[in-house]
Amino acid sequence: MFRTRSASSDMQNRTSDDLQREYDLITRERDGGHNALSAINAQNDIARELERRDR
Repeated sequence: MFRTRSASSDMQNRTSDDLQREYDLITRERDGGHNALSAINAQNDIARELERRDR
């Protein structure tokens, strides 16, 4: 199943590489037909955090 993370300090303490791996894992799971709302939300949280770091 999906591994979800909130946009909490936990996410901020993870490396960008780790977040990218998490994002890619969710993408693969979603491509396999698992489209849970929690996974979509987690992916959005990760994308926002990665984008924030690139600024």
